[in-house]
Amino acid sequence: MDAGGLTILLKEMETDCAVARDAAQKAAQRLRENAPGQLEACAYELSRFYNVVERMFERICEEFENHFEKRGDFHEKLIQRLALDLEGIRPAFIPKVRTAEVRELKGFRHVMRHAYDLTLRLDRLTELSGIAEEVAAELPGWCADFGKRVRLEQGWD
Repeated sequence: MDAGGLTILLKEMETDCAVARDAAQKAAQRLRENAPGQLEACAYELSRFYNVVERMFERICEEFENHFEKRGDFHEKLIQRLALDLEGIRPAFIPKVRTAEVRELKGFRHVMRHAYDLTLRLDRLTELSGIAEEVAAELPGWCADFGKRVRLEQGWD
């Protein structure tokens, strides 16, 4: 990756952060509403949140590792890989202290995507919404730190 490619990647990730923040805020808002379908609306926003976050992860792998094979348990492998510091390739993106929460959101998105008969629980959605809001608040910092570390490792600063 060159400096121009990193600038483009970080700008794309900045846009992704805005979408993630919007989805996290809307998920929390849906929980505060007393309306029919509020749990379903919250669940949709949480799924949307994880979709955009996972797309960020994919972008990083594609740019720094040239590929990421989407087969088997690639969703889990993506989290594992992005928590790794790959010396000479790229720094870690996901802070190790946040991998469990990211996995929680991934697991929920998986259930939403594949369940045919699902009863949504307010307590679980409240927990997941809180995690999404925390991660959304931290994501811009993860991106900035990642960009700084790449520039430092590449000697561009």
